[in-house]
Amino acid sequence: MKKIVSLLIILVLFTSCEENISSNSPSFQASKDNFMWRANDYTAVYNPLDSTLVMTAFKGLEVVKLYSYPVIINGTGASTFFENAIFELGNDDVNSAFYSFADRGVNFEYETGVSDVPNGEIVLENTINQKPGTISGKFRFDAPYVGASESAPERINFQNGVFYEIPITIGVNQ
Repeated sequence: MKKIVSLLIILVLFTSCEENISSNSPSFQASKDNFMWRANDYTAVYNPLDSTLVMTAFKGLEVVKLYSYPVIINGTGASTFFENAIFELGNDDVNSAFYSFADRGVNFEYETGVSDVPNGEIVLENTINQKPGTISGKFRFDAPYVGASESAPERINFQNGVFYEIPITIGVNQ
């Protein structure tokens, strides 16, 4: 009887052990005002007519958009990759970041292209095992509120942002 109980305990121990591995590929995440922010959905649209790239990330009623220009492509067909590049944000509205969220029916908007002081960057980087047709890199930005509500936070800050293997769609940016 003791052998059967011991065997059952060992059997339960081995069956209850499992390895949970979750993949973060693709992903879009950052530290927003010192709290983890991770997108539920994301898109990357490249417009070959004007060499612009717009990455959009969604989390509930929150939206982040990163605009980059000029984005250069290396290669053709299945081996196409984006050239590594750094885009400084805040000098113009071409390379910029945008954030918005809705709260109680009010939409709050923040953007980097409204000031002459650089306040962020988007870095496109091909990783060693970069999948063709995807984009990876880093971003950070500090953006002022651009609306009229007095209840809105004055600024929004994204740090340590990472986007990894976001699939690219070729088309016209919105």
